Amino acid sequence: MLDYNSESADYDRTRGGVPRAQAAASALDQLLPARSVILDLATGTGIVAAQLEALGHRVIGFDTSVGMLAHAAGRLPGRVMRADAAALPVTDGSVDVVTAIWLLHLLTDAEPVLTEVARVLRPGGLFLTTVDKHAASHAPQGMSEDSPRADGCARLTAVGARHHLHLAAATSFVGYGQARSGGAEPRYPILGFRLQAGSSG
Repeated sequence: MLDYNSESADYDRTRGGVPRAQAAASALDQLLPARSVILDLATGTGIVAAQLEALGHRVIGFDTSVGMLAHAAGRLPGRVMRADAAALPVTDGSVDVVTAIWLLHLLTDAEPVLTEVARVLRPGGLFLTTVDKHAASHAPQGMSEDSPRADGCARLTAVGARHHLHLAAATSFVGYGQARSGGAEPRYPILGFRLQAGSSG
């Protein structure tokens, strides 16, 4: 897996920069209530979060990488914190929206994160995440290219249902700057899972 602390200085430049971040934020915005307060897992440099803020939302970013958070702090002043996505310092049932862009494909098991998302969401709350990032250039340690992916749509739908997170919406965005060997730029899917009303994580 990448060392995100050492990658942080060049991360935006090598991952499509603002155009890709704008595309991701615009896709998320299609599925979000106006002026949402969003808890963003693996916020990285905060580049997508900053674009969501430009669209009228308010974002609180969490990440485990100190290097990434140093960049995110400039984009989300006073609203970033170091925390694991599977152990958030957040009260049960207190969040309307959780996002995770480019997180689940790095994991060998997404269930601890979905368990935590279900815990912190209010009933009726929304979890938006990228899925099926098969084109990722860095697989989790010990995972071959042929291994089942933690971010597979069918797998996430089944795991989510166990935690009362039900598939409610879908969209996608163009991964600007991610084309390989002169090919077309990929389109990345986003799924929206809603916590069933009357449920708690």
